Amino acid sequence: MSDKDQALAEFIGITGIAKSVAEQYLGRNDYDVESALNDYYSTEHVEPGQKAEPIISKSSLTKNNNKRTSGSVFRSFSDLRGKESNNGDDGDEHGDDDDDMNFFTGGQKSGLAVEDPHKKKSGSGRKLVDDLIEKAQKEAGEPDWRDNDRIDNDGDEDETKKKKLFKGTGHSLGSIENSVDSKKIASEDSGLAGPSSREKVTRTITFWKEGFSIDEGELFKYDDPKNQEYLKQLNMGRAPLSLLNVQMFQDVDVNVVKKLEESYHDHQKSKPRIFGFQGQGQRLGSPIPGEPSTVEEAIAKYDNQNADKIETPEETKPVEPVQQGDTSIQIRLANGERVLQKFNSTDTVEDVYNFVTSKADNSRSWILVTSFPPLPLEHNSNQTIADAGIKNAVVIQKWA
Repeated sequence: MSDKDQALAEFIGITGIAKSVAEQYLGRNDYDVESALNDYYSTEHVEPGQKAEPIISKSSLTKNNNKRTSGSVFRSFSDLRGKESNNGDDGDEHGDDDDDMNFFTGGQKSGLAVEDPHKKKSGSGRKLVDDLIEKAQKEAGEPDWRDNDRIDNDGDEDETKKKKLFKGTGHSLGSIENSVDSKKIASEDSGLAGPSSREKVTRTITFWKEGFSIDEGELFKYDDPKNQEYLKQLNMGRAPLSLLNVQMFQDVDVNVVKKLEESYHDHQKSKPRIFGFQGQGQRLGSPIPGEPSTVEEAIAKYDNQNADKIETPEETKPVEPVQQGDTSIQIRLANGERVLQKFNSTDTVEDVYNFVTSKADNSRSWILVTSFPPLPLEHNSNQTIADAGIKNAVVIQKWA
Protein backbone atom coordinates (compact mmCIF):
# COMPACT_ATOMS: atom_id res chain seq x y z
CA MET A 1 0.00 0.00 0.00
CA SER A 2 1.41 3.39 -0.96
CA ASP A 3 1.74 6.36 1.39
CA LYS A 4 -1.24 8.10 -0.21
CA ASP A 5 -3.49 5.05 0.17
CA GLN A 6 -2.40 4.66 3.79
CA ALA A 7 -3.12 8.34 4.50
CA LEU A 8 -6.49 8.03 2.77
CA ALA A 9 -7.46 4.97 4.80
CA GLU A 10 -6.41 6.67 8.04
CA PHE A 11 -8.37 9.83 7.21
CA ILE A 12 -11.54 7.88 6.33
CA GLY A 13 -11.19 5.79 9.50
CA ILE A 14 -11.07 8.91 11.67
CA THR A 15 -13.74 11.02 9.96
CA GLY A 16 -15.98 8.37 8.38
CA ILE A 17 -16.63 10.42 5.22
CA ALA A 18 -16.71 9.29 1.62
CA LYS A 19 -13.53 8.50 -0.26
CA SER A 20 -14.02 11.24 -2.89
CA VAL A 21 -14.41 13.95 -0.22
CA ALA A 22 -11.45 12.61 1.73
CA GLU A 23 -9.30 12.79 -1.41
CA GLN A 24 -10.23 16.47 -1.84
CA TYR A 25 -9.17 17.35 1.72
CA LEU A 26 -5.94 15.34 1.47
CA GLY A 27 -5.17 16.66 -2.01
CA ARG A 28 -5.23 20.31 -1.01
CA ASN A 29 -3.10 19.52 2.10
CA ASP A 30 -0.43 17.48 0.26
CA TYR A 31 -1.70 14.25 1.87
CA ASP A 32 -0.74 15.44 5.36
CA VAL A 33 -3.28 13.70 7.59
CA GLU A 34 -2.96 16.16 10.47
CA SER A 35 -3.40 19.23 8.26
CA ALA A 36 -6.29 17.60 6.40
CA LEU A 37 -8.04 16.77 9.70
CA ASN A 38 -7.69 20.36 10.90
CA ASP A 39 -9.08 21.57 7.58
CA TYR A 40 -12.00 19.15 7.79
CA TYR A 41 -12.90 20.06 11.40
CA SER A 42 -12.71 23.81 10.71
CA THR A 43 -14.75 23.58 7.50
CA GLU A 44 -17.45 21.16 8.67
CA HIS A 45 -17.56 22.50 12.26
CA VAL A 46 -17.07 19.00 13.66
CA GLU A 47 -15.18 18.50 16.91
CA PRO A 48 -12.25 16.02 16.92
CA GLY A 49 -13.29 12.50 17.77
CA GLN A 50 -16.74 12.87 16.21
CA LYS A 51 -17.75 11.37 12.91
CA ALA A 52 -20.28 12.63 10.41
CA GLU A 53 -23.62 13.37 12.04
CA PRO A 54 -26.38 10.84 11.32
CA ILE A 55 -29.48 11.95 9.47
CA ILE A 56 -32.37 12.66 11.82
CA SER A 57 -35.46 10.73 10.82
CA LYS A 58 -38.70 12.48 10.15
CA SER A 59 -40.54 10.32 12.70
CA SER A 60 -38.32 11.51 15.58
CA LEU A 61 -38.93 15.13 14.61
CA THR A 62 -42.66 14.47 14.57
CA LYS A 63 -42.55 12.94 18.06
CA ASN A 64 -40.60 15.90 19.46
CA ASN A 65 -43.01 18.35 17.90
CA ASN A 66 -45.95 16.46 19.37
CA LYS A 67 -44.37 16.64 22.82
CA ARG A 68 -43.81 20.37 22.53
CA THR A 69 -47.34 21.09 21.32
CA SER A 70 -48.96 18.97 24.01
CA GLY A 71 -50.74 20.93 26.75
CA SER A 72 -53.55 23.36 27.08
CA VAL A 73 -54.85 24.88 23.88
CA PHE A 74 -56.27 27.99 25.57
CA ARG A 75 -54.12 31.02 26.43
CA SER A 76 -54.81 34.13 28.51
CA PHE A 77 -53.56 37.67 27.86
CA SER A 78 -51.00 37.31 30.64
CA ASP A 79 -49.65 34.16 28.98
CA LEU A 80 -49.34 35.97 25.67
CA ARG A 81 -47.51 38.88 27.30
CA GLY A 82 -45.17 36.46 29.00
CA LYS A 83 -44.44 34.74 25.69
CA GLU A 84 -43.67 38.07 24.04
CA SER A 85 -41.26 38.97 26.84
CA ASN A 86 -39.47 35.63 26.44
CA ASN A 87 -39.05 36.22 22.72
CA GLY A 88 -37.91 39.80 23.20
CA ASP A 89 -34.26 38.96 22.80
CA ASP A 90 -34.85 37.44 19.38
CA GLY A 91 -36.89 40.39 18.26
CA ASP A 92 -34.33 42.92 19.42
CA GLU A 93 -31.85 41.74 16.85
CA HIS A 94 -34.23 42.43 13.97
CA GLY A 95 -35.58 45.56 15.62
CA ASP A 96 -32.14 47.08 15.88
CA ASP A 97 -31.62 46.53 12.19
CA ASP A 98 -34.90 48.26 11.40
CA ASP A 99 -34.05 51.19 13.71
CA ASP A 100 -30.73 51.61 11.98
CA MET A 101 -32.50 51.78 8.65
CA ASN A 102 -35.24 54.31 9.67
CA PHE A 103 -35.03 57.93 10.89
CA PHE A 104 -37.58 60.26 12.49
CA THR A 105 -37.90 64.03 12.17
CA GLY A 106 -40.45 66.67 13.15
CA GLY A 107 -41.42 69.25 15.75
CA GLN A 108 -43.55 69.31 18.89
CA LYS A 109 -46.90 68.59 17.25
CA SER A 110 -45.85 66.87 14.04
CA GLY A 111 -43.59 64.00 13.11
CA LEU A 112 -42.30 62.30 9.99
CA ALA A 113 -40.74 58.88 9.56
CA VAL A 114 -37.96 58.82 6.97
CA GLU A 115 -36.90 55.48 5.52
CA ASP A 116 -33.33 54.87 4.48
CA PRO A 117 -33.23 54.88 0.66
CA HIS A 118 -30.48 52.24 0.71
CA LYS A 119 -32.60 49.86 2.79
CA LYS A 120 -33.09 46.57 0.98
CA LYS A 121 -36.63 45.32 1.06
CA SER A 122 -37.09 41.63 1.69
CA GLY A 123 -38.00 39.76 -1.47
CA SER A 124 -36.64 42.42 -3.83
CA GLY A 125 -34.35 41.48 -6.69
CA ARG A 126 -31.32 43.34 -5.28
CA LYS A 127 -31.72 41.68 -1.86
CA LEU A 128 -31.83 38.25 -3.52
CA VAL A 129 -28.68 39.09 -5.47
CA ASP A 130 -26.79 40.10 -2.33
CA ASP A 131 -27.86 36.90 -0.58
CA LEU A 132 -26.79 34.82 -3.56
CA ILE A 133 -23.37 36.50 -3.80
CA GLU A 134 -22.82 36.10 -0.05
CA LYS A 135 -23.73 32.43 -0.26
CA ALA A 136 -21.39 31.92 -3.22
CA GLN A 137 -18.51 33.49 -1.29
CA LYS A 138 -19.09 31.19 1.67
CA GLU A 139 -19.29 28.04 -0.45
CA ALA A 140 -16.34 28.90 -2.71
CA GLY A 141 -13.80 26.95 -0.64
CA GLU A 142 -15.98 23.97 0.22
CA PRO A 143 -15.34 20.61 -1.48
CA ASP A 144 -17.66 19.14 -4.05
CA TRP A 145 -19.96 16.66 -2.27
CA ARG A 146 -21.80 15.60 -5.41
CA ASP A 147 -19.37 12.74 -5.98
CA ASN A 148 -20.86 10.91 -2.98
CA ASP A 149 -23.85 9.88 -5.05
CA ARG A 150 -21.65 8.42 -7.78
CA ILE A 151 -18.91 6.62 -5.85
CA ASP A 152 -19.62 4.13 -3.06
CA ASN A 153 -17.82 4.32 0.26
CA ASP A 154 -15.86 1.21 -0.70
CA GLY A 155 -14.08 3.24 -3.39
CA ASP A 156 -15.31 1.27 -6.39
CA GLU A 157 -14.65 3.67 -9.27
CA ASP A 158 -14.71 1.13 -12.08
CA GLU A 159 -18.43 1.58 -12.52
CA THR A 160 -18.11 5.34 -13.03
CA LYS A 161 -15.38 4.83 -15.62
CA LYS A 162 -17.66 2.53 -17.57
CA LYS A 163 -20.37 5.18 -17.61
CA LYS A 164 -18.04 7.59 -19.41
CA LEU A 165 -17.79 5.26 -22.41
CA PHE A 166 -19.86 6.08 -25.48
CA LYS A 167 -23.23 4.37 -25.52
CA GLY A 168 -25.95 4.79 -28.09
CA THR A 169 -27.78 3.25 -31.01
CA GLY A 170 -26.59 2.26 -34.46
CA HIS A 171 -28.04 1.38 -37.86
CA SER A 172 -27.21 -1.62 -40.01
CA LEU A 173 -26.94 -0.91 -43.74
CA GLY A 174 -29.45 -2.57 -45.99
CA SER A 175 -29.18 -3.87 -49.55
CA ILE A 176 -31.48 -3.14 -52.48
CA GLU A 177 -30.30 -6.18 -54.43
CA ASN A 178 -30.99 -8.59 -51.57
CA SER A 179 -34.12 -6.73 -50.41
CA VAL A 180 -32.70 -6.16 -46.94
CA ASP A 181 -33.90 -3.11 -45.04
CA SER A 182 -31.72 -1.11 -42.69
CA LYS A 183 -32.33 -1.78 -39.00
CA LYS A 184 -31.89 0.25 -35.85
CA ILE A 185 -29.72 -1.56 -33.31
CA ALA A 186 -30.05 -0.37 -29.72
CA SER A 187 -27.16 -0.60 -27.29
CA GLU A 188 -27.40 -3.33 -24.66
CA ASP A 189 -26.48 -0.88 -21.92
CA SER A 190 -28.47 2.05 -23.29
CA GLY A 191 -31.10 1.70 -20.58
CA LEU A 192 -28.55 1.42 -17.77
CA ALA A 193 -27.15 4.92 -18.11
CA GLY A 194 -28.59 6.88 -15.19
CA PRO A 195 -28.99 10.59 -14.64
CA SER A 196 -25.40 10.87 -13.39
CA SER A 197 -24.02 9.89 -16.82
CA ARG A 198 -24.75 13.37 -18.16
CA GLU A 199 -21.72 15.57 -18.44
CA LYS A 200 -21.24 18.33 -15.90
CA VAL A 201 -21.45 21.83 -17.39
CA THR A 202 -20.41 25.28 -16.20
CA ARG A 203 -22.50 28.43 -16.35
CA THR A 204 -21.40 31.97 -15.47
CA ILE A 205 -23.94 34.38 -13.94
CA THR A 206 -22.94 38.04 -14.13
CA PHE A 207 -24.85 40.51 -11.95
CA TRP A 208 -25.09 43.99 -13.52
CA LYS A 209 -26.64 47.23 -12.37
CA GLU A 210 -29.91 46.58 -14.23
CA GLY A 211 -30.12 42.78 -13.95
CA PHE A 212 -28.17 39.58 -14.51
CA SER A 213 -27.10 37.58 -17.55
CA ILE A 214 -26.11 33.96 -18.19
CA ASP A 215 -22.75 33.66 -19.97
CA GLU A 216 -23.03 36.10 -22.90
CA GLY A 217 -26.82 35.91 -23.14
CA GLU A 218 -29.62 38.42 -22.75
CA LEU A 219 -30.35 40.59 -19.70
CA PHE A 220 -32.79 39.43 -16.99
CA LYS A 221 -34.04 42.48 -15.07
CA TYR A 222 -34.31 42.43 -11.28
CA ASP A 223 -37.81 43.92 -11.15
CA ASP A 224 -39.33 41.10 -13.21
CA PRO A 225 -41.19 38.66 -10.87
CA LYS A 226 -40.22 35.74 -13.09
CA ASN A 227 -36.54 36.59 -12.75
CA GLN A 228 -36.90 37.00 -8.98
CA GLU A 229 -38.22 33.44 -8.86
CA TYR A 230 -35.07 32.32 -10.69
CA LEU A 231 -32.92 34.01 -8.04
CA LYS A 232 -34.86 32.35 -5.23
CA GLN A 233 -34.29 28.92 -6.79
CA LEU A 234 -30.57 29.64 -7.14
CA ASN A 235 -30.41 30.69 -3.48
CA MET A 236 -31.95 27.35 -2.52
CA GLY A 237 -29.29 25.49 -4.51
CA ARG A 238 -31.59 24.57 -7.38
CA ALA A 239 -30.76 25.04 -11.05
CA PRO A 240 -33.63 26.39 -13.18
CA LEU A 241 -33.50 24.17 -16.25
CA SER A 242 -34.74 26.78 -18.73
CA LEU A 243 -32.51 29.52 -17.34
CA LEU A 244 -29.24 27.55 -17.24
CA ASN A 245 -30.08 25.39 -20.29
CA VAL A 246 -29.46 22.07 -18.52
CA GLN A 247 -31.29 18.76 -18.29
CA MET A 248 -32.95 17.12 -15.33
CA PHE A 249 -30.45 15.64 -12.79
CA GLN A 250 -27.52 17.20 -14.66
CA ASP A 251 -24.74 18.66 -12.51
CA VAL A 252 -23.88 22.29 -13.17
CA ASP A 253 -21.18 24.53 -11.71
CA VAL A 254 -22.34 28.14 -11.38
CA ASN A 255 -19.69 30.87 -11.41
CA VAL A 256 -20.85 34.20 -9.98
CA VAL A 257 -19.37 37.48 -11.29
CA LYS A 258 -20.20 40.68 -9.39
CA LYS A 259 -20.42 43.80 -11.58
CA LEU A 260 -23.18 45.70 -9.78
CA GLU A 261 -21.58 49.08 -10.53
CA GLU A 262 -21.35 48.46 -14.28
CA SER A 263 -24.08 48.66 -16.90
CA TYR A 264 -24.99 45.70 -19.06
CA HIS A 265 -25.78 47.93 -22.04
CA ASP A 266 -22.45 49.76 -21.83
CA HIS A 267 -20.70 46.39 -21.76
CA GLN A 268 -22.51 45.28 -24.90
CA LYS A 269 -21.58 48.51 -26.71
CA SER A 270 -17.90 48.14 -25.80
CA LYS A 271 -17.70 44.59 -27.15
CA PRO A 272 -16.03 44.31 -30.58
CA ARG A 273 -18.61 43.69 -33.27
CA ILE A 274 -17.89 40.79 -35.59
CA PHE A 275 -18.94 41.22 -39.21
CA GLY A 276 -19.01 38.76 -42.04
CA PHE A 277 -16.68 38.83 -45.02
CA GLN A 278 -16.94 41.98 -47.11
CA GLY A 279 -15.09 42.43 -50.37
CA GLN A 280 -15.11 41.83 -54.10
CA GLY A 281 -14.88 38.70 -56.16
CA GLN A 282 -14.01 37.77 -59.72
CA ARG A 283 -16.40 35.95 -61.98
CA LEU A 284 -15.11 32.56 -63.12
CA GLY A 285 -14.45 32.09 -66.83
CA SER A 286 -12.82 35.44 -67.47
CA PRO A 287 -9.39 34.96 -69.14
CA ILE A 288 -7.93 37.88 -67.17
CA PRO A 289 -9.40 38.72 -63.72
CA GLY A 290 -11.01 42.12 -63.57
CA GLU A 291 -11.45 42.45 -67.32
CA PRO A 292 -14.83 42.32 -69.09
CA SER A 293 -15.57 38.93 -70.61
CA THR A 294 -18.08 40.13 -73.21
CA VAL A 295 -17.35 41.93 -76.45
CA GLU A 296 -20.09 44.52 -75.83
CA GLU A 297 -18.38 45.71 -72.65
CA ALA A 298 -15.03 45.80 -74.44
CA ILE A 299 -16.50 47.90 -77.28
CA ALA A 300 -18.01 50.35 -74.81
CA LYS A 301 -14.71 50.65 -72.96
CA TYR A 302 -12.82 51.10 -76.25
CA ASP A 303 -15.19 53.83 -77.42
CA ASN A 304 -14.86 55.67 -74.09
CA GLN A 305 -11.08 55.58 -74.31
CA ASN A 306 -11.15 56.92 -77.87
CA ALA A 307 -13.60 59.64 -76.86
CA ASP A 308 -11.23 60.80 -74.11
CA LYS A 309 -8.39 60.94 -76.57
CA ILE A 310 -10.42 62.98 -79.05
CA GLU A 311 -11.49 65.49 -76.38
CA THR A 312 -7.88 66.04 -75.30
CA PRO A 313 -6.67 69.34 -76.87
CA GLU A 314 -3.05 68.20 -76.93
CA GLU A 315 -3.87 65.28 -79.24
CA THR A 316 -2.48 66.05 -82.69
CA LYS A 317 -2.82 62.65 -84.35
CA PRO A 318 -5.46 62.43 -87.06
CA VAL A 319 -8.50 60.37 -86.26
CA GLU A 320 -8.46 57.06 -88.07
CA PRO A 321 -11.44 56.34 -90.30
CA VAL A 322 -14.06 54.03 -88.92
CA GLN A 323 -13.31 50.46 -89.86
CA GLN A 324 -15.79 48.62 -92.01
CA GLY A 325 -17.15 45.23 -91.01
CA ASP A 326 -20.18 43.52 -89.50
CA THR A 327 -18.47 41.89 -86.48
CA SER A 328 -15.83 42.82 -83.91
CA ILE A 329 -13.16 40.57 -82.46
CA GLN A 330 -11.15 41.45 -79.38
CA ILE A 331 -7.60 40.13 -79.73
CA ARG A 332 -5.43 39.77 -76.63
CA LEU A 333 -1.79 39.63 -77.61
CA ALA A 334 0.80 37.62 -75.72
CA ASN A 335 2.57 40.80 -74.55
CA GLY A 336 -0.59 41.93 -72.70
CA GLU A 337 -1.84 44.39 -75.31
CA ARG A 338 -5.51 44.31 -76.32
CA VAL A 339 -6.66 45.14 -79.83
CA LEU A 340 -10.25 45.46 -81.01
CA GLN A 341 -10.63 44.89 -84.77
CA LYS A 342 -13.65 44.71 -87.03
CA PHE A 343 -13.98 41.95 -89.63
CA ASN A 344 -16.59 40.68 -92.00
CA SER A 345 -18.30 37.42 -91.23
CA THR A 346 -17.09 36.09 -94.57
CA ASP A 347 -13.43 36.75 -93.72
CA THR A 348 -11.39 33.66 -92.95
CA VAL A 349 -9.42 32.68 -89.87
CA GLU A 350 -6.30 33.19 -91.99
CA ASP A 351 -7.20 36.91 -92.21
CA VAL A 352 -7.25 37.08 -88.41
CA TYR A 353 -3.82 35.42 -88.29
CA ASN A 354 -2.47 37.93 -90.81
CA PHE A 355 -3.79 40.84 -88.74
CA VAL A 356 -2.17 39.50 -85.56
CA THR A 357 1.11 38.95 -87.45
CA SER A 358 1.19 42.65 -88.32
CA LYS A 359 0.61 43.68 -84.71
CA ALA A 360 2.50 41.10 -82.64
CA ASP A 361 6.09 39.98 -82.11
CA ASN A 362 6.97 37.17 -84.52
CA SER A 363 10.24 36.15 -82.90
CA ARG A 364 8.52 33.09 -81.41
CA SER A 365 5.91 30.74 -82.78
CA TRP A 366 2.39 31.32 -81.52
CA ILE A 367 -1.22 30.23 -82.08
CA LEU A 368 -4.66 31.73 -81.62
CA VAL A 369 -7.21 30.17 -79.26
CA THR A 370 -10.73 31.05 -78.24
CA SER A 371 -11.34 32.41 -74.73
CA PHE A 372 -13.83 29.90 -73.36
CA PRO A 373 -13.60 27.08 -73.94
CA PRO A 374 -9.95 27.49 -75.02
CA LEU A 375 -9.91 25.81 -78.45
CA PRO A 376 -7.09 26.37 -80.97
CA LEU A 377 -7.83 28.02 -84.34
CA GLU A 378 -6.09 26.43 -87.31
CA HIS A 379 -3.57 28.70 -89.04
CA ASN A 380 -3.87 27.78 -92.71
CA SER A 381 -7.61 27.40 -92.76
CA ASN A 382 -10.19 28.69 -95.18
CA GLN A 383 -12.84 28.50 -92.47
CA THR A 384 -14.82 31.72 -92.17
CA ILE A 385 -15.19 33.69 -88.97
CA ALA A 386 -18.88 32.82 -88.81
CA ASP A 387 -18.18 29.10 -89.23
CA ALA A 388 -15.43 29.23 -86.59
CA GLY A 389 -17.89 30.80 -84.11
CA ILE A 390 -15.71 33.78 -83.23
CA LYS A 391 -18.11 36.56 -84.20
CA ASN A 392 -18.10 39.21 -81.47
CA ALA A 393 -15.77 36.98 -79.44
CA VAL A 394 -12.40 37.13 -77.72
CA VAL A 395 -9.34 35.56 -79.34
CA ILE A 396 -6.13 35.07 -77.33
CA GLN A 397 -2.60 34.80 -78.71
CA LYS A 398 -0.53 32.14 -76.94
CA TRP A 399 3.08 31.15 -77.35
CA ALA A 400 3.38 27.73 -78.90
